[in-house]
This record gives sequence, structure tokens and C-alpha cells, in this order.
Amino acid sequence: MTTIKELVFSKVVVEFAAVAKEYCAFLENPTAFKQKQFIQISNSLLPLLYYKASLLPNTEPIHEQGNQKYVTEEYYLALSERIKHFLGQHNDFPEVFDERIVETDEQFSASLAEYLSDIYQDLKDFTMIYQKGQAEEINDALWECKLNFGEFWGIRLANCIRAIHQLAYSNSELIADEPKETEQNDNIDTSDWFITRRQDEMDNE
Repeated sequence: MTTIKELVFSKVVVEFAAVAKEYCAFLENPTAFKQKQFIQISNSLLPLLYYKASLLPNTEPIHEQGNQKYVTEEYYLALSERIKHFLGQHNDFPEVFDERIVETDEQFSASLAEYLSDIYQDLKDFTMIYQKGQAEEINDALWECKLNFGEFWGIRLANCIRAIHQLAYSNSELIADEPKETEQNDNIDTSDWFITRRQDEMDNE
């Protein structure tokens, strides 16, 4: 029988935690990238995140109290607004997979910034708990993260993947200039990112 410690530190969970941490780091400073580069990285990172989340094992919570939260409402709103400003006219997209369409036969506009921030909120809370290394706490955070993936942010992630794909492969006028931020962001190093290492492995296969 698999122990709690073996489960939370299994390969699939460790890899999910690595991709989740990478996603959070990427989203925390979007203006470190060119707009076009941000879309290109998102087009690789988001499907990988969905895949890794879909492999998470089932577990049951141990403690009755809820998991600790690290992302405040103020930070969430600030992050969402930063991404929205950065994406500009490319932020809004038609949301197709929405139950409301069945009722009204209308399309609803969704916000990439809002959806990406919703995903971030869950993943940041999870990764903050994961890095503490306490198996029972991680187990409960894993249970909540998997539950929320199935019921909430998984479909938002899927919708973001579609919207990002359209931006990446359409003739959208994405900004390709250097970001107008501090010089320390101009040469951001992504060589150690999970997605970069995986791409290198695939290129060498």
C-alpha cells in the first residue's frame, strides 16, 4: 500500500509541482517578456500544465481544517490587472465552452488575465505548501488542487489554451519590441525551466 509520503513525492506529483512553480514564476512578471514571446511560451507551458494536472493521483484529505492560503485578494487583483494591461487588445476572447451559451445562444467574452490569475491562485497556494515538505499538508493541498482542477480552473486552462493558440498562429499584431521595463528583465534566463529542458531533450531525441 502506498504511503502518504510516497504518494506526494511520487514522480507525477513532483513533475506537476515543478511545472506549477514554473507557471507561477512566469506569470508573476509578464512584462519581463516581449508580448509575442509571452504568447509563445504560454502556448507550450499551458498544455504541459494541463497534461501534468490530469495525471495527479487521487487522495483524500487528512485534516478537517482548510489549507493555508497565500494569495491575497489584493495580490490576485493586482496580478490580473498587470496581465490585462500587458496583453492589451489581446486580453479578451470569445468563450465557447460555457454552459450559459446553451441557455442564451450567445457568446460571452472572457479575459485571459482573469483566467490565468485564477489558475495562478490555486497553483501558488499549492506550491507554497509543497515546498515546505510536510507530507500530510501536501496531501491535503494536492487533494484540493486536483478537485479544483476538475471543477474550476481546468476548464479555464483549456479555454486559455485555445485562445493562446489562436494568438500564436493567427496574424494578430503582437508586440515584438523589447519590454519597456527595468534593464534587469531584458535578459531573463529560462534555461533552467522545465519546459526548456524538455524541449532540449526532444530536440536531441
